[in-house]
Amino acid sequence: MSAQEVSKSKKYELVPPDGGWGYVIGVAVTIILTTIHAFIPSFGMIYNQLYLELKMNSTDITVMNGISAVTMAISGFMISPILRFLTIRQLGLVSVIILNLGYILTVFVRSKITFIICMGICQSFGNGIIINLSFTVLNNYFVKKRLLAVSFTQTIVGVVTLFVPQFIKWALDTYGLRGTLLLIAGVSMQNIIGMVLLQPVEWHMKRIQVPENEDNEKKSLLAIEKENNKEDLTSSFKTPPKNLTESVDEKHILEEQLQKHNKGLKGFIEKSIDVPFLRSYLLSNASVGLALCIFADLTLTIMLPQALYSIGWTESDVAFALSLNATGDLVMRILFILLHKWLKDIGSHEIYVAGLAIAFISRLGMFWSVNMTLILVFITTSGMSRCSMLMLVPMVVADAVAEEKFTSAMGVFLAIYGLFTMVLGPIIGKY
Repeated sequence: MSAQEVSKSKKYELVPPDGGWGYVIGVAVTIILTTIHAFIPSFGMIYNQLYLELKMNSTDITVMNGISAVTMAISGFMISPILRFLTIRQLGLVSVIILNLGYILTVFVRSKITFIICMGICQSFGNGIIINLSFTVLNNYFVKKRLLAVSFTQTIVGVVTLFVPQFIKWALDTYGLRGTLLLIAGVSMQNIIGMVLLQPVEWHMKRIQVPENEDNEKKSLLAIEKENNKEDLTSSFKTPPKNLTESVDEKHILEEQLQKHNKGLKGFIEKSIDVPFLRSYLLSNASVGLALCIFADLTLTIMLPQALYSIGWTESDVAFALSLNATGDLVMRILFILLHKWLKDIGSHEIYVAGLAIAFISRLGMFWSVNMTLILVFITTSGMSRCSMLMLVPMVVADAVAEEKFTSAMGVFLAIYGLFTMVLGPIIGKY
């Protein structure tokens, strides 16, 4: 057999690159997540003065957070249907425009309503699409190196987050509240670059040779399936329907009714939403459990600066505490990169549970302590646990569902998170 014939006899399949353009995707996702996530731990510092100007109490803040979460959940859940009409980059650029519009308009707010519209609706709607889209693309490009890719992108975000509190303090002292909000809007606009770099994984799939044994197994399975289909077809010919004409007429009537039904809104929803998947995934730990954990963590993160201010800490003390929290977060992200091969064997679910245990202990210690040094230690430890809780969300979801269901699963997770925030947020703010 000639070399050409041998080459033709080989079988190939397309797989995600686990590198190549995937590294560019990693840079793009890093830019996007940095412009979004780096400022979240410092929201209390950023908007504290604006809360006072608008006379917003803790209940108002938690209600706005609930509206933000629901808006983000709706936008994230809408990605799968929208991608039927737009490409990834088109949808990403639309979401970036909405997000940046919300940041820019926040500079000019003078009332609670306009603040809720700009931050709670515009920014959150853009965030929901951007976050879901970014993790979906990263998940598509990396399979074997997924933990490394997620760890690397999140580590860069952690490095930037470490310096954000000091940057916010400098900006507030130098430019005031409105100038600081304008600077943040300018930083946010850099995510346009990240969105331009996001390309469908189909453009960069890697062709690998299928092992001969695996190819033979596939052929055997196909042969069995073909034989079964042949038997079914033969048996159907042996037992024809009694009234063939009536069956055909009934089929035409059913098809016409189905076509009319599909033209309506219900048909559109059924085509856009995978109902069987929702039923199986909706009440699982990978959706409800994750959403509840993230709700608790982000609520604490947002309200922590106000809590520290209330016990007499200065702005410098609060900035230092938030920096220590970010330092603990960063240390864990670096450890994830260095130990990714070993951690991969343990499993994302197991690591996540360990992070929850550390979070529980550190936060109880933080609330029960009165010594400032001890509180700072617990805040740092809390940042370490926060890393695993936030960073591993896409990993836990990806391990729980099939690859093609990842976007829908993230949408369900965001929707449940929004529900928790909308229902429980005002209650927490009241008490």
